[in-house]
Amino acid sequence: MRARYLKPIVALVLFATLGSVQSASASPGVSGISTTAYNEGTDKAAVFYNPLVVSGINLTLPPASFNELNNNPGTTVYQTASVTITTADGVTTTLNNIGVRLKGQATRTNLYGKAPMKLKFDAFVPDQKFLGLTRMTLNSMVQDPSFVHEDSAYRLYRAMGITAPRTTYSWVKVNGADFGLYMNVESVDSQMLKRWMTVRHLYSSNCYLADITPSQSGCYDTNYGDDDRSDLRAAIATSNFDGADWWREINKVADMNAVINLMATDIYTSNWDGYTDVVQNNYYLAFDTAGKFRIIPWGQDGAFPMDPSAQLDWLGRGPAFRNFGNQQRSVILRKCVAYAPCTALLIKAQVKVKEKAEELDMPGFKNKIAAVINTAYITQETRANSDIWSAKYWQNWLDTFFPMRTAALTDFLKTRAPEAADLTVTGEPKLGSTLTANAISWDFTSTLSYQWLRDGANIPNSSTNNYTLTETDMGKNISVRVTTSKSGFSSALVTSTPMLVTNPKALAAAIAGSGTVGSTLTATPLESASVQVRYQWLRAGKAISGAITSTYTPTSLDYLKAISVTTTVTQNGFSVTTSTSPAVVIQAGTIPKPDLGIAGSPVMAQTLLLTANIPYGTKATYQWVNEGVAIPSSTRSSYVLRSTDVGKNITVRVTLTKTAYNPLVLFTDSVLVGPGTQTKKPTVTVTGSTRVAKTLTGVTGSWDTSVKLTYQWLRDGQPIAGSIAKTYKLTTNDLNRAISFRVTSTKAGYTTVVTTSAPTALITN
Repeated sequence: MRARYLKPIVALVLFATLGSVQSASASPGVSGISTTAYNEGTDKAAVFYNPLVVSGINLTLPPASFNELNNNPGTTVYQTASVTITTADGVTTTLNNIGVRLKGQATRTNLYGKAPMKLKFDAFVPDQKFLGLTRMTLNSMVQDPSFVHEDSAYRLYRAMGITAPRTTYSWVKVNGADFGLYMNVESVDSQMLKRWMTVRHLYSSNCYLADITPSQSGCYDTNYGDDDRSDLRAAIATSNFDGADWWREINKVADMNAVINLMATDIYTSNWDGYTDVVQNNYYLAFDTAGKFRIIPWGQDGAFPMDPSAQLDWLGRGPAFRNFGNQQRSVILRKCVAYAPCTALLIKAQVKVKEKAEELDMPGFKNKIAAVINTAYITQETRANSDIWSAKYWQNWLDTFFPMRTAALTDFLKTRAPEAADLTVTGEPKLGSTLTANAISWDFTSTLSYQWLRDGANIPNSSTNNYTLTETDMGKNISVRVTTSKSGFSSALVTSTPMLVTNPKALAAAIAGSGTVGSTLTATPLESASVQVRYQWLRAGKAISGAITSTYTPTSLDYLKAISVTTTVTQNGFSVTTSTSPAVVIQAGTIPKPDLGIAGSPVMAQTLLLTANIPYGTKATYQWVNEGVAIPSSTRSSYVLRSTDVGKNITVRVTLTKTAYNPLVLFTDSVLVGPGTQTKKPTVTVTGSTRVAKTLTGVTGSWDTSVKLTYQWLRDGQPIAGSIAKTYKLTTNDLNRAISFRVTSTKAGYTTVVTTSAPTALITN
């Protein structure tokens, strides 16, 4: 039996000189951009998982929890803590009595390092959730110096239809100390899985070389579901078969489309630390209620390697990266590449991954993430790679990686013989119709060519994907041969099923259309290469002069009249046939809706103008309307606003009429009328002696016409009771005070104007 490789737990040596975690002097807050382009799903948490934003995770660990995690980082027991989560839009949520534990294999460390963590919100408080989530996984990215590889890989897996977690970023603090930028990965649990499938069991791999084989059956923990592991045992049993027998049995217990897509994405991204290659590591098995499993990737910091020896072979050949383990790729990959039909599906899936990577613009996606996290966050790191230039170096590697993998895939495909294209033919096999060959080759290194056949023989000058049937084809079988070619190999051929060309007798005359004035009628049968048709349209049984085409548009002359059409058909193999269609009684037409609007400044005394594109030959009448009530004597295309319109919504009702058409009543959008502005604002002055018992006179100046002026005398800026005339007699109350004169001008429909004179000199005896 093969030895079982248990995943090691690496604990870093505690630094005795550190009595407590030191806090950074300053830490970045939440940030990002406002976008929904990268949010996936319709659940509550969809708004959280956006790779272009950074949330804040502030953990508070009591001393007992801190000491237990720090001294025993390998414990799987959740410790009590509280957390405050600040989303990128600044909304803050605090959850108390949550569970926290450390995670990881080679990345696991105590709290003096950048510890990866798992949060369990309902560990001690039943049903406690954050945006519907009960768990949160915080990856430290200490093995991903780019800070973007993992995020990019998961996005590509999901785009391939693979059940895979969503991601975002979080800046994490523990007891006030900055722990740095973390990849916040959606935890794989029943909450996550229900977006993809109805899950019965979820198993996680707990060993290196955790493969679906009898010798490694103990390498799976049950994360979700009951203790019945019969579905897992059934999957393991398929490893005893080969070839067609294996293919039959594996399809009973696996969603092989999803599994093949997973393996193809593993290979394209060169994820040597996943399921497909020799490590058989970092993945989940999720079984649905039908007993079929999918493989879920978990931990993508090994994707996009720079080392050439880590860039995986397309069929799992050659030496393994780092000579790991027993050098055997996963059992499903080995069985698949040994069975030609599965191999073909795997290579097709690899081409699809390449196309998805191009469609998603993966280097461009990386650049968008980098624009958010590089300067604002990575430069603030103190517990991981804080060298921004190193981060950019690893980020920019993706600009090379994807073209490099596409080139490698291209070279690989060139070593394989071409496969016959998938071929379908559309079109009707009757004279005059056009047939179209729809040929698809997933192998982008091959070329396609076409040849149409008549009773198996080449049709001259017919080597495109379209062919129009002629009289020569009558009674013959037509097909198309598609040749898939590639340099250095014999071509692959596929020929469509022959189609017998017929010439069905043309139908009797008929009319299609709405049967209203102004709407076009169409006569059938229509002309074709094998059918010649003469048309004559009739009104009440009499020929309409000049109406001899396949279409006719009724006019007002046809209103409530019976319209029919006579067709004379000349067709090969048949005698000339003349028939007249059933009549259509023409009803009132519909006037096209014109564009309406109101131009002009909507303020008192200004002129508004109706703008309307009235159809030719249509009569239009207008009515201006104030808050739904018609304004008397306002039926022209222009209208001068009145004081009664100020503060009201004004519209125009337009009524369109035309002979043989139904009337059409429309309203413009309303405009809200504002008050006018008085143009004259004269300077107000005061004349007269400034001594007690003398009379002062206010000089109002010249105002707009039709204004109403009111007056008020002021003593030191305060109104003098009862002093509202143009003159004012000074009293002892005014002694040593300054007097001014205020004029208020009002006019219906206009804004009120208030003007005050300059204060007088102080009043004396």
